[in-house]
Amino acid sequence: MWKEFIRLSDDDQSVIAQMPTDMAVEPDFGELGLDHAIENLGAASFFLDDGAVKTFVSAARKAKKEAFQGVKVAYRKNARVTVELEDDDMIARMVVQGAQGGRALRGSEIVEALSAAHVTKGINKLALKKVLAMSHKVPPGQEFSQAVAIGKRPVDGKDAEFISLFPDINSRVLRPQEVNTVTHRVDMRNLGETITVAENEELLRRKPATKGTPGFTVCGKAIPPKPGTDKLLREGKGTYICKNNPNLLRASVSGMPVMKKGSSVEVDNALCLSKVDVSTGHIKFKGCVVITGDIEPGMKVLATGSITVGGFIESADVQAHGDITAAKGIIGRPVGEGEENACVVRSGGSITSKYAQYATVQAHDDITLAIHSLQNEVRCGGDLSVCDANGKQGTLSGGNTQVGGKITCVNLGVEGDSVTNVEACARYKKYKAGIEKLKENYKKVQEETMKVVRAELELSKTPKSERTQDMVDNVASLKEKNNDLLTRTKKKLDAVELEFEQMLSANTITVKNKVYSRVTVRFGEDTVVTRREHGPSILSYNHYEISFEAMMKS
Repeated sequence: MWKEFIRLSDDDQSVIAQMPTDMAVEPDFGELGLDHAIENLGAASFFLDDGAVKTFVSAARKAKKEAFQGVKVAYRKNARVTVELEDDDMIARMVVQGAQGGRALRGSEIVEALSAAHVTKGINKLALKKVLAMSHKVPPGQEFSQAVAIGKRPVDGKDAEFISLFPDINSRVLRPQEVNTVTHRVDMRNLGETITVAENEELLRRKPATKGTPGFTVCGKAIPPKPGTDKLLREGKGTYICKNNPNLLRASVSGMPVMKKGSSVEVDNALCLSKVDVSTGHIKFKGCVVITGDIEPGMKVLATGSITVGGFIESADVQAHGDITAAKGIIGRPVGEGEENACVVRSGGSITSKYAQYATVQAHDDITLAIHSLQNEVRCGGDLSVCDANGKQGTLSGGNTQVGGKITCVNLGVEGDSVTNVEACARYKKYKAGIEKLKENYKKVQEETMKVVRAELELSKTPKSERTQDMVDNVASLKEKNNDLLTRTKKKLDAVELEFEQMLSANTITVKNKVYSRVTVRFGEDTVVTRREHGPSILSYNHYEISFEAMMKS
């Protein structure tokens, strides 16, 4: 029936549905057959207006005048293009809708679409050509999408860098030096050159922070970069900043250089000895001490700088404000219960050695041992590592170990009856007490807030005629101060609580091979004693219990 109703318009641009005046349709007349009829007209690619079709069908059923006047139910539709902005205006995407009986896109239409969307930057001309070409190929009514413009992300600035111009004494490995390259014979007495610098020698160069490179959106909006964190070069003891180059640090005296927190260097006087025994007497030196041999039993070595020992520290008292390195080992001897260890090594920095046994070993920062820690009294504010470079040997057994940070070892404990006591995250109680104090302070500030509220109520009850400007200003000032204090106290509490949780999650005990029985492990208020052997494990604490988590062998 539809073929009797539809025809092409005079300009061949649309399909008109018009019912003859002498014709009526059945009550069930609908859209069935319309597509076939339009196809026979050669207008299958035209855009079919569903709304207009429904209007005509309804009018035809009711014999309304619209059906006899004619309704445009389909028409030619040119290809259309829209621009969509994505990713915070960093990408402009063109969406082409295929022509329906009409023509493809023109170049001017693409330019107009970009202009309407305010896209001016990062435009890809090849992508625009592809959009133009695809507008000829996209099936009628189908869509094709193509990114045509991409913004530029800002490049953040780099933080200030400090480049050391001398070998790091902490990474120096003392080892016998080769004296014959053919036979590879070594001199056991020569453990390498001592690191020293001369007066005016260059020590540290600062590379200033950079501002970064700004970016832009496809709409041309500038995106500022995050500038790098700058840090100034600082003069240390025995150093000065070069007058001609403020980014260069030089030595003002000769001596041993020591890096300080990355942005400065201190140069200490260096005392070099072959050994410390009864022939040298006790050593007390303001500066760094380098001993190529051993520190023998009963001797004392005290230094305000670092102490580097090429041999053993044996049953001696060795203390330094800086780092202590004992290349071969730290050795004491068994003592009775209640007696102090004969070998004491204390550092205001870090302690590094191959092994330690029957000794008191204390460091403000980290302690690093390669082979074992046997029956020692160990305390450090940083981390404890008892592990060689390959992670194959490193046993922590016997004695008492208290570590402020994390513990890493290959084996924890030992077979037999020896008891091993270890505590990680030793700052737990201090942190918890600090948080409780901050909570009390916050509660007090909240109570002060109620005083401010009461003051405001009292002021509101006072008749306006009796209120003075001083009264109003006093309440406003009190409220402002209280709000500021409340915000600062809460911010500090939240920061410390977050720091506490991060510290607790990081400060674990990692055992790479085996945990033996009779090991007492303490975290905070809780203690567990191992009753059997465990394989590779990570011991952690969640404020309530100490947990063992098995891990795969590396």
